[in-house]
Amino acid sequence: MGSQTSGKHLPANATVPDSFRNPGKKEMAIRPLAKADIPRVVDLYWRYMRHREGSAPADLRQLFHRLYFENPWVDSAYPSLVYEGKSGEVIGFLGIIPRKMSMFGESVRVAFGGNFIVQPGSRSQLAGPRLLGTYLGGNYEVWQTDSANDISRKLLERLGFRTIPTLNLHWIRPLRPNQYAVYVATRGSKGPLSSILRGAAKPFCSFGDILASRLPVSPFHQKQPRLHGSELNVETLLQCLTEFRKGYSYWAEYDVTSLNWLLNFMDRGTTRGRLRKLIVRDKKDKIVGWYMYYVKPGSVGEVVQVGGDKKFAKDILHHFFHDAWQQGVIGLHGVLDRRWMADFSDMGCLFTCRGGWNVAFSRNSELLDLLERGDAFLTRLDGEWCLDPGD
Repeated sequence: MGSQTSGKHLPANATVPDSFRNPGKKEMAIRPLAKADIPRVVDLYWRYMRHREGSAPADLRQLFHRLYFENPWVDSAYPSLVYEGKSGEVIGFLGIIPRKMSMFGESVRVAFGGNFIVQPGSRSQLAGPRLLGTYLGGNYEVWQTDSANDISRKLLERLGFRTIPTLNLHWIRPLRPNQYAVYVATRGSKGPLSSILRGAAKPFCSFGDILASRLPVSPFHQKQPRLHGSELNVETLLQCLTEFRKGYSYWAEYDVTSLNWLLNFMDRGTTRGRLRKLIVRDKKDKIVGWYMYYVKPGSVGEVVQVGGDKKFAKDILHHFFHDAWQQGVIGLHGVLDRRWMADFSDMGCLFTCRGGWNVAFSRNSELLDLLERGDAFLTRLDGEWCLDPGD
């Protein structure tokens, strides 16, 4: 959830004022997103979230339409929201994607909020708080985002949201250590100097990484995995999600239709790269795990999901890291399931807390406690991170 608003207009306590919940006056003008709003909403997104000049591309409008009007969870009772100015123009937007979860086998409706945009200016100072207030007035069991930036995280915490520590622990696994070091050193840097540095360092880094992958004593040594993998289809993934969530109290609900739509949306060709999905089996051809990640050769692979039989955790990770290395990825970034923490650590991973932040609000304290103690099988597949329109 990105934001261009300021937190100074929010109430200091954790209660949402009635005026936020009931935006009936003309000057507040909060209403459901309509299809005709898409061009203006995309322009706001293009300019204030992507910081781009000029008109947004036409295919981005189609993507927003697909995301907010064609997703398998769309429900007119739970719409995304726009904020209208006095002259009727859209100056604020909050995208809402309802997701179906299960808690102890009982259905739970979660509202994932994202693409939170407000046009800067004095006339839109109340738009952010009022959009959030209307969002919190919806009929959900949980309100959540898994990609809040620092600004929106502070806004949400002042409205009573909790930052969930167990869902904000990320793991890092360098695969080509020299190239990864250059990536870290130049990340966020723009201009000719960083490009020159990357170009000059590449041949030396490549040579050093080849040595690191071949030396048996190296932590980056690549050896053949014991498990074997093959392409993961929707039906098999659904089977895995059902079988390997045992022992968890909370999980996302899918069927073939919703899972197929989601994977197609994610694999449309984004700046993250190409979505790769593999199932892994033991020597008896029994399914023991799976993983999904974005492949972008020469860059970091963002991990969507990894799971399976805990007894095979290290073998699954070994197969995963070897596959990513073969695909030309320099390192992997993912969100940690704390039950696998020791296995990730043993496989040479590093850990960090960083955004986008996973924050949640619920009037059911038991549900929030469940999330905080790591009793939820939730991954990047199950929120709004995987629905990022990209650019």
